[in-house]
Amino acid sequence: MKTILSGNPVGKGPKGADPSPAEDVVLSQQEIEHLRASDYTVAIVFHYLKTDYVRLQLDGLTTRFDDLGISVEGIYGSEFDASKQVDILNRLAAKDIDALVSIPIDQVATAKAYRNVAAAGTKIVFIDNVPNGFKHPGDYAGTVSSDNQGLGIFAGRFLRDRVESGSVGLITFDAPFYVTSAREQGVRDVLEPAENVTIVAEEGFTDPDDVYDIARDLLAANPDLNGLFVSWGDPPGTQAADAALDSGMDDLVITTTGLSTDMAINIAKDGPIKATGAQFPYQQGRIEADMIANSLLANSTPPFIASGVLPIHRGNLLDLYPTYFQTDYPEEIAAYFDQ
Repeated sequence: MKTILSGNPVGKGPKGADPSPAEDVVLSQQEIEHLRASDYTVAIVFHYLKTDYVRLQLDGLTTRFDDLGISVEGIYGSEFDASKQVDILNRLAAKDIDALVSIPIDQVATAKAYRNVAAAGTKIVFIDNVPNGFKHPGDYAGTVSSDNQGLGIFAGRFLRDRVESGSVGLITFDAPFYVTSAREQGVRDVLEPAENVTIVAEEGFTDPDDVYDIARDLLAANPDLNGLFVSWGDPPGTQAADAALDSGMDDLVITTTGLSTDMAINIAKDGPIKATGAQFPYQQGRIEADMIANSLLANSTPPFIASGVLPIHRGNLLDLYPTYFQTDYPEEIAAYFDQ
């Protein structure tokens, strides 16, 4: 399966750095052999373990670490609970691990715990977000992310063009989180200047499992809404789609970011989710592993690497499905299309 990153990222990193190419952390065969002959360990701490995005990224991470002979000490999920993530990080700070790959849930609340990990001599690569006060390269090796602003721009453009004329709403993530802020800003940059499309409602969430009720209430208060952007797709976007159908708003146009099996099915069957700006999670995981490897070898690493955007809609879903999921699309998806 090809692992090419496409497009030219438009967004900057969480600390304002321009995106560097993945080639900046490519390892030589000699470096790989050196790593294999060593005895390095790495821990992986995610925000949430329930999505296809995380599963695919973990697949990229673990297969690449296996290639490099780096042992995975453990894989941890924080259930979008900053206090739980802090507890995990503080336990890891007391362990003898060489490296950490992690996505901070809250760049403020988790900063001290990440500082404890760094103080223990552990090399850190951040996914998507960077805690407050951390400076590159002294405090961390770098950040790897998708082109988050680009994801939002695509979602905003598709929503604007599909609605053509009318009102739209936004369901956003109500926490200091670089990734979602960049995506939401990309959407605003498209929709706010649009002549015939107006943002008339906005609600925020902190728990992604609460979005069904939030979306239902927003739609009840705005029954004439034509479109809706949701910060990411699974589960917030799929919950919003369920709320739209249960509210009798079958024609509502929803765009979002990311991709999952449930989202792909929704798009395939022409459900409320019409398009999504998706990432390259498997490829991103491999880049993160290579950045960790470079840091363990004391090589210089760039502050920010970003992949491009997979602009997925029903018209190209079958073509782009294998790039995202690293496997051919299943019959369940194919059955919604005329072959």
